[in-house]
Amino acid sequence: MSNKSYTETTDSQQPALNLLRKLGWTYISPEQTVTERGGIMSNVILEGVLEKQLKEINEFEYKGNKYKFSDGNIHSAIHALKNVPDEGLLRTSERAYDLFTLGKSFEETIQGDKKSFTIRYIDWENLQNNVYHVTDEFVVDGIKETRRPDLVLFVNGIPFGVIENKRRDKNLSLEESISQHIRNQGKEFGIPRLYQYSQLLLAVQPNEVKYGVIDANPKFWSYWKEEGDVEQPVSKILQSTANGTTPEKRLPTEQDRILYCLCRPERLMEITYKFSLYDATIKKAARYQQYFTVKNTLTRIKELNPQGQRKGGVIWHTQGSGKSLTMVMLAKCISLEKDIANPRVVIVTDRIDLDKQIYNTFHHCGKTPKRAKSGNHLIDLINDNGVEIITTVIDKFESAISRRDFANDSQNIFVLVDESHRSQYGTTHAQMKRVLPKACYIGFTGTPLLHKDKSTANKFGGFILPTYSIKKAVDDKAVVPLLYEGRSAKLTVNQSQIDKGFDRLAEPLTEYQTKDLKRKFSSITEIYKSQQVIEEIVYDISKHYCENWKESGFKAMLAVPLRETALQYQKLFEGQTNPKLKINTAVIISAPDSREDHEEVDEEPSDEVQKFMLRITKNSTVEQYEETTIEKFKSDSEDVELLIVVSKLLTGFDAPRCSILYIAKHLQDHGLLQAIARVNRLFEGKDFGHIIDYVGILGKLDKALTDYQELEGFDTEDLEGTITNITDEIKKLPQRYSELWDVFKEVPNKKDIEALERHLAPKDIRDLFREKLIAYARNLQLALSSDEFYIIFREDRIKHFVSELKFFKSLRDSVSIRYADKISYKEYEKRVRKLLNTHINADGVEIITEPINIFDEELFKKEVERITGSVASKADAIAYKMKSVISMRMDEDPVFFKKFSQLIDETIKGFLEKRLTEAQYLASMMNIRNNFVHGTMEGTPTVLSGKQEARAFYGIIKSALFKNGSDNNSPVNEKLAHAGIEIDSILQKLLIRDWKKNEDVQKQMKNEVEDYLLAKRGDFGVEISFEQIDGILEDVLRVAKTVYK
Repeated sequence: MSNKSYTETTDSQQPALNLLRKLGWTYISPEQTVTERGGIMSNVILEGVLEKQLKEINEFEYKGNKYKFSDGNIHSAIHALKNVPDEGLLRTSERAYDLFTLGKSFEETIQGDKKSFTIRYIDWENLQNNVYHVTDEFVVDGIKETRRPDLVLFVNGIPFGVIENKRRDKNLSLEESISQHIRNQGKEFGIPRLYQYSQLLLAVQPNEVKYGVIDANPKFWSYWKEEGDVEQPVSKILQSTANGTTPEKRLPTEQDRILYCLCRPERLMEITYKFSLYDATIKKAARYQQYFTVKNTLTRIKELNPQGQRKGGVIWHTQGSGKSLTMVMLAKCISLEKDIANPRVVIVTDRIDLDKQIYNTFHHCGKTPKRAKSGNHLIDLINDNGVEIITTVIDKFESAISRRDFANDSQNIFVLVDESHRSQYGTTHAQMKRVLPKACYIGFTGTPLLHKDKSTANKFGGFILPTYSIKKAVDDKAVVPLLYEGRSAKLTVNQSQIDKGFDRLAEPLTEYQTKDLKRKFSSITEIYKSQQVIEEIVYDISKHYCENWKESGFKAMLAVPLRETALQYQKLFEGQTNPKLKINTAVIISAPDSREDHEEVDEEPSDEVQKFMLRITKNSTVEQYEETTIEKFKSDSEDVELLIVVSKLLTGFDAPRCSILYIAKHLQDHGLLQAIARVNRLFEGKDFGHIIDYVGILGKLDKALTDYQELEGFDTEDLEGTITNITDEIKKLPQRYSELWDVFKEVPNKKDIEALERHLAPKDIRDLFREKLIAYARNLQLALSSDEFYIIFREDRIKHFVSELKFFKSLRDSVSIRYADKISYKEYEKRVRKLLNTHINADGVEIITEPINIFDEELFKKEVERITGSVASKADAIAYKMKSVISMRMDEDPVFFKKFSQLIDETIKGFLEKRLTEAQYLASMMNIRNNFVHGTMEGTPTVLSGKQEARAFYGIIKSALFKNGSDNNSPVNEKLAHAGIEIDSILQKLLIRDWKKNEDVQKQMKNEVEDYLLAKRGDFGVEISFEQIDGILEDVLRVAKTVYK
């Protein structure tokens, strides 16, 4: 029989530690890390290691001679890194990253001359000059809590990686690991000082690994997929004896593979330096497709054709998957490429908002891009060989070409063109080739190329691999899948009224003119401009959004044919008198003189458009109005819930909380794919993007996408996974419902609520129940938002689905109280409450209450009385709340709380084994709770009443000296109590400001407590060894850090 067991240490942590050592990380014990930190647990930098490395890798040159930096400057460099100003986790992290990548300048005096030179914290050019350490159970003191991350990776003594390990057989283990990372980044209960330096975070278990960066929502933690086979190299490494390890004859796990892929020192350093950036308020690291695309492009551009031109190509990464980030990372890597003499990058985009991102990115690698202010300025910048990076929008390039007769034939200029299907393969590309004939052209596209464009793309080198299709992005959860619902059938156009209108208008016209007028007014644009159709669409959107999405935190966009039409829509939305159908809207359209938003050749701006422009520019500019409106739309405020647009913002606009796109205009080809991608961005609680089509672009979506005229120019495989009919998801509801009930398949009587609640006592079963409930609730909410639901299912079945959700939500609320769970439901709570409010009478929804308060006597009694259900459920609620409090407060008084925890467990066991009746169970828990709240336990001397700190120290000494317990009534027990009181007094006298960071104060505390124990050891009736004293001192100091400020 195997003696293998699934424990976190043996299953995940120890194998990970062994592999990391084999990969080149030198093990440093937790005890050694304490020494390297000067005994100060809130310090997360191994100062001894860092000081040695700063001296080793740094020197400066002056008048041909090389010098080492002074000790004073070395210490100042350490101080600067340790004391990065706290401006919130993200901003502080960014400042630390600047120090890592750029170093810091210090003044040195040489031969009486003062000069400034840079101290580097990391040797980025010669990675072998750095030192790499790994430790386990790294103890860090936060403001209120002490945390112990499972594994921490250090580069030159600086924490670069944090790993949380979980066992493979635990349900939702990876989610728990990510949750730990997020908790530990918090200021009050976490250890943010560790995370402000960390560049890569990993949540690992043997069968699954995700990685992320600081401040990232769980949805943005990603899987890594390596190019090529890693099984063989990992197997070989496992069998090696590197770093004093023993060979491991076992098959590689997914954990082994991903640690190899991401945590080899050279790979981690590369990701940190070249593939990480800070974008506005977000830190980002490359996903696998971005990393390998950039690496493959760097290899490709070093190939020269016979004409001396570098090989370019087209990068296709679907919209929403980080295409712009790939562009920025590529530009950064090209500018750092040492094999290319004086590389220069010209970034051509149609998005002004990329400029700031690009500037900040290059700032971190010591380079400053120049932004072209005009066409002539662009030519001047290209002429200036000292300018390494140029950014320009496409129209400035066009302007430059038309005004100046100019050419630069450098082969080391790289032109990166965003959305190249619109520009690179048209006339602009030919013009750019005239100006930069030997430049290397790399196009980026977020949509598949049409048949006619693919042959053109091949002329410029073809696709650069890996391409990243829509299906890949959805499979990787880099974007949310899109659901399509056609609603054109809901519109009732009164054709007879339209015909009469035509006849009246046509009276003075010739027969030819009448036919021409009728042809024009029968076009789809004219139909969707008509007041009758607009009114019907406005009503349907109001009903659909308000019943399903309003107050959910999600926003919507509406695409309409013309600027004038956009204002008609807004006027009707604003005129809605029914408060239950009221939506806050805003319009963003281009100014009359803009080349955007023109759908017809002869379209002239109407008076209404002119008035709108005058109104929004009365107290601000158009740009300010748009910026404010977009900011409101992207935020969680309800000031702008629906954004009405024509063409502007249907491409390149990124608003993650936008979940619904209503289409009331004709779209096709790239325009259609660009538009629907506005709702595919990841956002908390967002499962799908919803496309509501009032025009009938894709009909009922019951055939291949390329069978539709609007998408017939694409290849079928390129569109795979683009969009799914909403009915496909609706039909999954019975399965979701069945999976929810399957959680209780072992319960014989499904109507016995007490039995259901007791079945949910184990935490792993409660976790599974919540997972299935959330999946069911989300699927039902989606179904209820669609007309198709009422066609597929009978009304009585729909009512049953809704009432069952109400029941399961009540069950979830009850067990959350009963078992003192602290679970956040914010991802879906608003949506479920909205659903129940809409589809169940007013008495149908009850807001979840917090678990009972055991410390407030009056409130406690009221809350216990309020708990519905069995007597046992009341006892459980008290028991599990106490266990929750004990878990949070264990470090305050380990001995006292451990005894209470054991007493509670014994009582629960007695009830489950039917040695206690429900009434006895409740009475026992009430009694335990009373003692718990008042801090009393049998055998605790009365002299300690109300003295929590002294009681903790008493428990520590007693536990150390009397492993099997002592006579609670003996004189020795009283003397132990007085010892606890005296130790409390000794420590209180030594408390000063920031004592937890003061090693000298902590040493003095230990010395004085040790002196006291040695002086009193004859009072305790047993011999005290120095080993016992050392253990007592460590425990006393640990408790002191918890209970004293």
